[in-house]
Amino acid sequence: MHVPSRILYGGRQGAPLALIASTVAVTMLFSATPFLITPLSEHYGISEGFASSISVAQVGAFAVVNFIFPRLLRPSGRLLRISAISLVALNVLSVFAGIYAVLLFLRVLVGAAAGTMTWLTWSNAMRRKRSMSSIAATGPMTALVAAPLMSIIAGWGDQAVFAALAIVAVPAAVLWAPVAGRKRARGVISGSRSNRILLASLFGLTFFGSAMFINQTIVARDVHGLSSLAASLAFSFNAAGALLGARLSTRHRRPGWFLASIGPAMVLTVIGPGWLFYVGMTWWGFAFWMSIPGVLQMLVDRSLEPTERAGDGQGVLALGRAAGPALGGAFVDSGALIALAITSATGIAISGVTVIGVKEGRDRLPPTDPRTIDQQD
Repeated sequence: MHVPSRILYGGRQGAPLALIASTVAVTMLFSATPFLITPLSEHYGISEGFASSISVAQVGAFAVVNFIFPRLLRPSGRLLRISAISLVALNVLSVFAGIYAVLLFLRVLVGAAAGTMTWLTWSNAMRRKRSMSSIAATGPMTALVAAPLMSIIAGWGDQAVFAALAIVAVPAAVLWAPVAGRKRARGVISGSRSNRILLASLFGLTFFGSAMFINQTIVARDVHGLSSLAASLAFSFNAAGALLGARLSTRHRRPGWFLASIGPAMVLTVIGPGWLFYVGMTWWGFAFWMSIPGVLQMLVDRSLEPTERAGDGQGVLALGRAAGPALGGAFVDSGALIALAITSATGIAISGVTVIGVKEGRDRLPPTDPRTIDQQD
């Protein structure tokens, strides 16, 4: 859930070291967020629900950049380096932010820098498919290590986390990658109504998912009595499940069922004994990545160009991640973790059922039906 999908899923080997370093930096950034909630609350004297707004700031800017920059800027190695240097500097400045409002502003800029780096990584991978496997493996492998590492560092406070994130981003700032490409041209977007429904489902998936996911460290502490380090293992299991799911996702054609199954897994993390917390988190990562590639492929199947709706899908996923923590924070401040789990699980289940309905509806159309060939002008 916490690893941007553009840098997790792909195909072959051979990514430049600068792109791998960028992937590591961005993955560490988002992996650290759940472990920042409590330190931020203690440091700035705010509620844990309000502290989750840091995720809204970071991922919101990440989403906006991925929608806008491809239409305004040309991909380049220079832009990648500028973004990486900015990420280092902004993380250093975050160490010294004395007011939470100032910190939120800095994290908005951090999200923008991370979004730019991710967009450029994706652009390069799309033009050089041999690099996709290296990028794909880097994301989840970093997340496996990042969760326990960030839980330990967070024990020293939020400033220690920001300092660590600055250090991690240094390699991306000093290495060079031959990134090139064109600005996204203005074209006619496919009029497929089913694609619009799928985009809404993707938004619901990450909106309700992030509302719960960002607060799983609080669930581990308040419901199961787990330490921060013990909770971090569940995030590592989630990343391991994600890696396996991404690798196996091409072997099935029913993504909606896996998507819907995230709902029960989410509820299991809150109710029952502590071992179900680990089971639920593991299945969550696995099912998420068993479903996402298939849904994106469904978007591409009804698009005018292969990258048209897939790019929109990535932006919608990021928007959901940005808005979800606001919902989760409201439940957390009310002490209603079970209600949050049920609400989020219901929302995700509805998204999954919607994808199932779109898939079944498309499969029942005859080959001669014009709605099966939406790539035409």
